[in-house]
Amino acid sequence: MKQLQYIWKASLLKLLNGKTTAFACIMLAMCWDFNRPMNRYIDAVDYPVSWCVFPFLMARNVFLFMFWLGIIYINSDVPFMQHVNMYHLIRTGRRRWAVGQMGGIFVRSFAAVLYTAACTVLPLLPRVEFTNEWGKLLHSAAVTDAATAYGFEYFVYYEIFSEYTPLQLMGICIALCTFIFGFLGMLMFLASLYAGKAAAVALAFAVSVLLFFVENVHPEYQYKMALFVPAIWEQAAKSATPRLGYYWMAPPLPYMSAFLAVSTAVMAVLILHKIKTAEFDWENEDI
Repeated sequence: MKQLQYIWKASLLKLLNGKTTAFACIMLAMCWDFNRPMNRYIDAVDYPVSWCVFPFLMARNVFLFMFWLGIIYINSDVPFMQHVNMYHLIRTGRRRWAVGQMGGIFVRSFAAVLYTAACTVLPLLPRVEFTNEWGKLLHSAAVTDAATAYGFEYFVYYEIFSEYTPLQLMGICIALCTFIFGFLGMLMFLASLYAGKAAAVALAFAVSVLLFFVENVHPEYQYKMALFVPAIWEQAAKSATPRLGYYWMAPPLPYMSAFLAVSTAVMAVLILHKIKTAEFDWENEDI
């Protein structure tokens, strides 16, 4: 119970700071801008849109990449050696402190994903359908030339409608994004302990850039490359849409779940091993 309480306290420290506030403002502005064409379409057809547009935005490379950069930014205070953490470490001990920081990474990831999902809906209010149906407007946008006519910033993939309900697809996207971005935060924490903060940020940036490599190879090879590129896995809305005769989606959900669980567990063990002998160089940086 004490460990859970510390994870919550560590999470609040990271959620209520300048970096998270900047991330929140940027994501809200981006969602507003990306939804302008959709708002014009809503005005033209005079019909509300489904609340589940977040998965389609995450399937847009530019939006996804900016989101990755935002997650890197809010985790750029690794290895969490600000002065306020010095007192926490003295009180809790190294192991509990490290577990608290790792738990905080996942809480921050979940909060960032949930906030961004909400931001994709806010610009569309009040003309939003809060049901578990895809609705006429998204169906129309998917099967007509509305995306071209109104200059949509993201595509609506018709094939996904028969695979999942809005609630199911939203749940899959939120869970995937949370654990993938938690994986990224853990990777940065691990790299910062072994190689320094600059190396951690550089490695995270390199991982995010890999999504463009996967997107720009022939579809025949995309599946094989995507097995090792978590940066592309958030694009679940594309999973039922073929491209040049090939279905895009990277690995199946069981593979992604196993990969993230095993790699996160391995990183946690390495972090706990390193933290026992790590030298702490406390900083006056904002938390």
